[in-house]
Amino acid sequence: MDKAVEKIAAEAGIHVSYSSDLFSDCDVANIEAKDHMLLTVLNKLFEPYKIAYTVHAGQLIIYPKKTIIVKEYTIRGSFCNSDTHEPISYATLQIKGKPKGVIADHEGYFEFTISELELTDSLTASCLGYERRTFSSDSLLVKPEIIISLKGKSLEIDPVTVEAVNSQIKKYKKAGNRSWFTTGSMYLDTHGQQVALYIENKKKENGYIRTISYHLSKNGNVEAPFRVRILEQDIISKAPGKDLLQEILVVQPPQNTDGWYDVDLTEYNISIPDNGFFVAIQGVFPNDYSYYANDSGAIERGKRNTKGNDDFSPKSIHYGQRINYSGKGGSNTWHYSLSHQWFQMEKDNYSVKISAEIGIYSDK
Repeated sequence: MDKAVEKIAAEAGIHVSYSSDLFSDCDVANIEAKDHMLLTVLNKLFEPYKIAYTVHAGQLIIYPKKTIIVKEYTIRGSFCNSDTHEPISYATLQIKGKPKGVIADHEGYFEFTISELELTDSLTASCLGYERRTFSSDSLLVKPEIIISLKGKSLEIDPVTVEAVNSQIKKYKKAGNRSWFTTGSMYLDTHGQQVALYIENKKKENGYIRTISYHLSKNGNVEAPFRVRILEQDIISKAPGKDLLQEILVVQPPQNTDGWYDVDLTEYNISIPDNGFFVAIQGVFPNDYSYYANDSGAIERGKRNTKGNDDFSPKSIHYGQRINYSGKGGSNTWHYSLSHQWFQMEKDNYSVKISAEIGIYSDK
């Protein structure tokens, strides 16, 4: 096992650190891998054993996995408009400063499980078009079910920009895949499936992400909500990594949306990493199949349609979005499957149509 780990680390170009007796109970390692991501190989290698690992500052650190029993608590409730008392669809409840949270269903209902260690954390309730509210975790456990009311945001007048004489001047540019052509569309499974486009920052420009845009297909349910994700690039695997957008942001396009749908991220002030970033779209499902299906019968999984077009066509699910892709060159599209692994879609006709408007600070 130790020789296998050393060889894997050497191939990945990273240093490795572990206790000398860590592998004493391991069998002889036998694994074949070619052109696989590092985490895929390590997960397969350590799966039979109580071994964990982390990668930090270019170093692979391996350590024994400890079994800790932590008590869990479930918060149940619903979101409503504080003025009309109507349910708020797809609002989110999230641990403040962490990517863990829950998205309510179309009737505003949610269930959120937190651990005993998270009882001292703060929770943020939010939804696009409403003011955020913050609660202590334990305060939401006082009743079997709670109601969280959110107040709608007031309309804002057009902004007025005031700049000092010596301040930096912003310019804006589009990045990503803005192709005029559409080769086909990809259906977004609603169980956490994601599709992401890598947007490079070759010139190491200093700026922020102002707006992101998704090219939605009219062949999907264009009114279906989806989660917006901005992710950094993992330095080792080159795959999508940690969230740059620290808030769970769910949007729902208006009726009859066909083509580019824009999401304003100005208020989040997300800086552009030197090595670029990923923009992803994630399917959201509120655990109510019958509400979004044409019938109340069993729902089949969609399969790829090979009859004359390049779309992925589920025949009986009518809920999720479809996002268009084009044949514009490159292999910057990545897919997050039900196996919870990111993989690169290397065929040129899978260049998903996602773009970003970036605000660049000049050197002036």
